[in-house]
Order: sequence, then C-alpha cells, then structure tokens
Amino acid sequence: MRTKYRNHRRPLAHSPPQFDLMASIKFVTLNINGTTSPTRIAMLDALLRRQDIDILLVEEVNYHVLNDLQGYTTQYNIGANRSATANVARDGINQENIIMSSPGRTMATKFREIWIINVYATSGRAIKQERERFFTSELPYLLTGETGHILVDGDFKCMLEASDTTGGFTYRQTLVELVHGLALKNTWQGNPTRKVYTHYSASGANRIDRIYATRELLERKLGVEAIVAPFTDHLAVCLLISIDLPITRRGRGLWKMDSAVITENACTEMLRTLLGQLQRQKGHFPNLTMWWDRLCKKNTTTIPT
Repeated sequence: MRTKYRNHRRPLAHSPPQFDLMASIKFVTLNINGTTSPTRIAMLDALLRRQDIDILLVEEVNYHVLNDLQGYTTQYNIGANRSATANVARDGINQENIIMSSPGRTMATKFREIWIINVYATSGRAIKQERERFFTSELPYLLTGETGHILVDGDFKCMLEASDTTGGFTYRQTLVELVHGLALKNTWQGNPTRKVYTHYSASGANRIDRIYATRELLERKLGVEAIVAPFTDHLAVCLLISIDLPITRRGRGLWKMDSAVITENACTEMLRTLLGQLQRQKGHFPNLTMWWDRLCKKNTTTIPT
C-alpha cells in the first residue's frame, strides 16, 4: 500500500530587506560514529569554526558530548537504544517547533520558514520491517500538517541511484515514495566524471549521506560540497543557501581601551619611556617590519600601569 504525503506549498515570504546584501546560511550533515573521545570532539569543534557552519545536523551521537561547543547550542534526541540525532546551531539562530521521534533516529526543527529534518535511518537485513516502518510512518509523522519548505538530510543507509555506490546497491522504494511525495530533490549535483562518495568501507564506497530540498530552496542553492572529517568514516555534506534577512553571527568580542587614559600624566610618561626603550633596540633588527613584529607588538599588547 502506497503511503500518501501532504504536499502543501506556498511562496517564500519576503520581509522588507534590512541590509543591502543577501545573506547565506550553511547546513551540514555528518555521522560522527558515536564518538565520545574528547580529542575527536575537539576536532569537530575545529571543523565547525573552520567551515563557518551555521547549523550542523549530527547522526549517531549516543551521549550528550556536544554541550561544550562554544558559540553553539545543541538539541538532542537520544533514544533508548542510543541511536540518536542532534542539531547544533550557532548562537543567534532561533530553531522553533522541535519535534522528536521516540526511537531517537530523527528530529525536526523549524528555522524561519524552513523545516529541517535530520535522519539517521536503520540498517541491517534482520530489521527490514523496522526499516520500512521508519520511512512509511516514523519520518512522515514529523511532516504532518503545514510543512512549508523542507530540507531532509542525514545518513539514509541506502541509495536511490546505482551511480551512488561502487559496491552493493541497497535500494529503498519507501524512500523513493517519500522523496517523490514531498517533491524533494537531491541537492548534490556532482561532476559525473569525478565521483565523490561520503562513506568508505572495505566493501566499497557510497553516497549514503545526502541533503534533499524542495524546489524553492534548491533555487536558492549557492553551493554544495563534501568535506573530509578525520574523526569519522563519513564525509560531511555541506549546503550553502541564500536567505533574505542576514543572520547575526557573534564572534569574539573586541577590547577597546578608554582613550582618556592616554592624557593622564602617568600614562604619558610611561609610554614615552617604553618608546625610548624600543627605539634603542631598533638597530638589533634587520628591518623595521621585523622590529615591529618581534619586539614592539609583544611589548605594547599589555602595558603595565
């Protein structure tokens, strides 16, 4: 029996622009293999910052190990069997209407008008009925009612095209029906002459990690890529899309000295003495650039009072 899915669509709402330039947001999906190693979590933290990720959709996170990612907030959905998903969002990005499935394998959140569905599908021949139920019941449950614009991402544990694997072809008709019923498109459009896969094993390589989007969101795509995450055997899939209203991204704060301090006699005399000491050592350096970088910067960063 084919499952029917509601497929409501409405045009993207355009709020009055507050900035001259169109902003963007980067979504990334990544299976972290249930890692709990502090070293690997630190590598994940570095990946967040190096790639400037706004929303990270994590699969196979079995414990609350993502709480100390500075500048980010994590929402977990950890089931009884420790097969879990999590959403990590940059501070300042408001995720609403968080819906979680009881087994922990999927969760939905809403960012502005976009529903984001994070998927960690079941695998293994012994649980075929459970796997079919995941795509026909558990996942559609999160998409009932007004769906708006949708991103469905994660580790699907199957392929829909033979070109997505070099080994065995694990096909799921139930996922095909879900994708077609919601009018989703795979955001990956790689070079057919240069295959890129997201998971490598002894039996071959495949592209089980994907991001699907509705047509309206696909039209806003600025780029998609797969990047290496050295702490897991999956590659991270990154999708960059444009949005109308820029997001406030909070970076490191800047310290500013009270300029009135410089006019005080004690500070003026101290600066004059320091400058004289630095000038007398200028001849020990081959050029002014090296003198400034190696001596002046180090001695003027913190001025004693």
